[in-house]
Amino acid sequence: MGWFDTLKNLLSGKGRDDVRPGSPIRATDTKFTPASPLGTTAAPKRGAAEPDSPVKDKHIFRLGEYVGLHSRSPKGRWVLSWSDSAPSMGIGGHRESGNGSYLLYDAEAGQVVFRGEMPRPNGGHVADSGHFSLEDWHFGSTLSGTFSVFEPNGQLVVAKDVTANIMMSDISVNGRYALFQTANSPTEDGRKLFLIDITTREIRYSIDPLAGWPERYSIDEETAEVTAHLKDLGSFRYDSQGAFIDAAKLAQAKLVSPRYEFAIPAAEALLKSPDLTAETARQALDIVERARKHGADQVDFWKAKSLKLQGLAHEALGELREAVKAFDQALALDPKIGVKRKRDSLAKKIG
Repeated sequence: MGWFDTLKNLLSGKGRDDVRPGSPIRATDTKFTPASPLGTTAAPKRGAAEPDSPVKDKHIFRLGEYVGLHSRSPKGRWVLSWSDSAPSMGIGGHRESGNGSYLLYDAEAGQVVFRGEMPRPNGGHVADSGHFSLEDWHFGSTLSGTFSVFEPNGQLVVAKDVTANIMMSDISVNGRYALFQTANSPTEDGRKLFLIDITTREIRYSIDPLAGWPERYSIDEETAEVTAHLKDLGSFRYDSQGAFIDAAKLAQAKLVSPRYEFAIPAAEALLKSPDLTAETARQALDIVERARKHGADQVDFWKAKSLKLQGLAHEALGELREAVKAFDQALALDPKIGVKRKRDSLAKKIG
């Protein structure tokens, strides 16, 4: 059986429905079990996994009957593995019961430090200090989760319950800070970025992640700045209090991006500015025309939106005939695009 089949049978897929500070950081009902003799094996060298190493490839950690996904600490000493499945029940992933398990493995000593259980462990990260974090996705279908951070000896440091699904998380290199981001939810915990100070065991902030959904985060332990790394756009920082200090940089990156899903909303923001000038309107028009050449016309939604914005830009420039023409094309694609009255008003002015 290959690693994919193993994952399919024993581990989870997200299978989650996406749709504040204030609540306490608490100890959870996470269960711990001591390391067993099964955890002892010859110490592998750092770097690539040796033949006798339980780290079989970049995906799988296998030790005796245990199989799980894993994450390494930056310098390679610690391996955190987790399995979102209950093998004795023959189930994994979304379920109503049956705790998953996790373990911390010391690659230098070649042994498991300890093992633990929680309902649905996922998204693990481990620091060079041995501190590690896990996302508990909870049983059932309720939008909820618990983000937990642990000491190297397995002692729970902090746990934060949220009424939203946890979408991503990370821990800093030396275990000073940890963070997690939630998915959309009708509750106040939805679409939030949380930064936790592990030293003080406090939530430093909970904010609307204005940078959006990054590929990954990084945390500067000296400044407590958090950087969101966005594919095809760049890296953008939140300061130590959660203020988004690279908002202007992100806006500019979107304006010049060849990806129309970034460029078109950026052009729309320009046209909605209360300080709209002819120069800005011309810039927005150029952006939209470039976006159409980069693939927006291949998707009706984006083509209709582009034509609407072109019409608005032409209107701002006093080019009313061009505006009506663009609005007509947008309405042909989407009669509910929201420019019918404006189109008719401009047509009357033209006569």
